Amino acid sequence: MPNATPPLEPQPGEAFVLSWPGWRTLVASPVLYSMIIPLVFLDLFLELYHRTVFPILGIPKVVRKNYILIDRHRMPFLPIVLKFACAYCGYANGLLHYAFKIAGDTEKHFCPSKHQAHAGFQAPSHHEAFSEYGDAKGFGQRFHGNPK
Repeated sequence: MPNATPPLEPQPGEAFVLSWPGWRTLVASPVLYSMIIPLVFLDLFLELYHRTVFPILGIPKVVRKNYILIDRHRMPFLPIVLKFACAYCGYANGLLHYAFKIAGDTEKHFCPSKHQAHAGFQAPSHHEAFSEYGDAKGFGQRFHGNPK
């Protein structure tokens, strides 16, 4: 069965052609792009938190540029509308990845205990170094970032 979606990278001698996005994309776009407002507020408050609290608690700072990368808009074959979309996604997903790392480092400092097992729960990867649920000794060894 042939692939209905053409590859994004044009073949030699071809150009990328933007096709009609469809009514679902047009309906979803205003909601999707309105998320920039809460994302910018998250970014501002996250940076305030990160730059204030981490030094006070002695938690190493997270390097922002290692999590937020906006570069896909530079692909020369993309039309302007997709350049904008790619820049937006790079910022939004990078910011959430950055926020996840900051939240995880905070959790590691204050509550390094795994959650009680629940079917279907997807534990974040940083929980692997946490003590088991209910393990008081393991919790004490890891509390405030002291994995002994």
